[in-house]
Amino acid sequence: MFSASIPTREPQNFAAAPWASVALRICIYCLLVILPLGFVAIEVARWVRDIPNWDEFDTVLDFLIALDIGAGPGDVMQRLFAVNNEHRMLASRLMFAGSFWIFGSVDFAALAIVGNLFLIGMLVAVVEGARETAPRWRLAAIFALVVFQLQHHESLFWGGSSIDHFFVVMAALAAFGALGWQWRWALPIACGWGFIATFSLAHGLLVWPIGFALLWLQNRRRDAAMWAAATGVTLLLYFVNFHVNPGHTTPTLAQFPKLIVFWLRVMGSSAALDDVTIAPWLGGVLVGTTIFVFRRGCAERERLACAGIVWCLGATAMIAWGRALISIEWAPITSRYVILSSVAWALLAWVIVERGLARRGGRAWWLPLVFVGLVAFNLAADRVNLGAGREFARRLENAANWHHRHGTFANTATPIYPDPARADAVLAEAQGRGIYRLPPPEKLTLPLVSRLTLKQPQEIGDAFFFIDEVSQRDGEVKVRGWAFRPDHTTRFGGVSVVFRSAAGLFAFEPMPQLRPDVAAVYERADATYSGFELRLPQTELPAGEFHIGVCFGTLGDDSPEFMMTAMTVAVGDRAVIAKSEDASVAAGRP
Repeated sequence: MFSASIPTREPQNFAAAPWASVALRICIYCLLVILPLGFVAIEVARWVRDIPNWDEFDTVLDFLIALDIGAGPGDVMQRLFAVNNEHRMLASRLMFAGSFWIFGSVDFAALAIVGNLFLIGMLVAVVEGARETAPRWRLAAIFALVVFQLQHHESLFWGGSSIDHFFVVMAALAAFGALGWQWRWALPIACGWGFIATFSLAHGLLVWPIGFALLWLQNRRRDAAMWAAATGVTLLLYFVNFHVNPGHTTPTLAQFPKLIVFWLRVMGSSAALDDVTIAPWLGGVLVGTTIFVFRRGCAERERLACAGIVWCLGATAMIAWGRALISIEWAPITSRYVILSSVAWALLAWVIVERGLARRGGRAWWLPLVFVGLVAFNLAADRVNLGAGREFARRLENAANWHHRHGTFANTATPIYPDPARADAVLAEAQGRGIYRLPPPEKLTLPLVSRLTLKQPQEIGDAFFFIDEVSQRDGEVKVRGWAFRPDHTTRFGGVSVVFRSAAGLFAFEPMPQLRPDVAAVYERADATYSGFELRLPQTELPAGEFHIGVCFGTLGDDSPEFMMTAMTVAVGDRAVIAKSEDASVAAGRP
């Protein structure tokens, strides 16, 4: 696997170039790292919220409540190492417990920021493994452009995802990097990273066989034996009292094609910009290219990159084994898994670039074109997912506002926990103990309902839609349904609701809803994003009878286009309507 004879020349290095040229290159590479990193940091700062989401009611709040009650050392250890869906998430639990022990409370926005710092940890780990100056700068730029983008929105804005899914990647890369150090404490440090990777998510287990292969192929037999001993101890601790979630079935031989397609779909997801149709094909390109590149082995300077690619391929295979059979065929690719695809593509791209430079020496006219293409990819990935952070914040703030008004999470437009009654109980207990309190209404910055300004809207007639519900209750108009256009890509949050009457056209931003049922019927994955639900106070509309429609393009660069449905709703008293219409005619208005 590892060989030092691959390149025919040394890769292009800074030492052979004039100082001015070196300084210019370094400035360009710095910009290519800083700009995508800075953009992601700004988005996180804008949209991260101190509000628990989904698993955090159990993994954070319920866990900290148990600590506050006064669990004994044995119970604490049992909770720290407990199995959850085949994972033992010791790393994240220690972070949550550390926050509680130091501050006496927890801040979910701070947890998300900590989780995002692991992205920078990944960058440091891979750059350190490149060894030489020029390859390090190139790797830093390639890695930043491929990885620092909004496809990873679930983890970027939710600490409950990033603290596990970003951390395990960083820990695995750090373990492989430490195995290349030439000093006495390198192996124990690598074992430590391997241990904590294992006890973050289950695919951290793959660090051990890949690390053993690294040592064995480098003829480091003594180190390989010590690594094998550490592997045995770690596996023993991991599988003591281990149990499988009974809801996860073991795949049969006939189901393997579905597993393989799921695996390829995840591996190709980053390059495919979440398009589930082409993602498996691009996943096949990634796997095939990796095999082709590895046929001649990997040079020493490529050691960490090659190990990282193999680990990402194996990690997604483990995810496919556990998740493919319970996934929805027409559901979107889960954002938290895309990090494995992005890291694999980034490392493979760097290996190919370095080998190209080694073969061509200083005549690398194509290198700027590579970075232009990577910049274009980064911008496209951000554009496709540009509204993801705001939608995440809206969903959490909407639920928090609802809880402040009604004292429960039940019947929120977008649930933040599958069992509202349990979420209410856990939150009440956490607030009573001073562990956590929902932000007060004045701290919730996003409006419950946003009125949209439509610039030169155009009426169309080629949309597919269905209005599931139109109702009025307690001074509120509720509209729920789905809509998409046959020849346009549907994006999350890309559908709004319009009301048209003699008084004009009024548009409002609903809460997006995932509709995999619509995607399955129409056999197009992006229709999963077609759902919406609007809860509009009647005071937002003038009195009158309104036709209800759907609008597209309010979040993009295109002019908004709308289509009216047959559904209507009356707002206000009929006498007031007549008076209003008479006044309009008298004033000479249409």
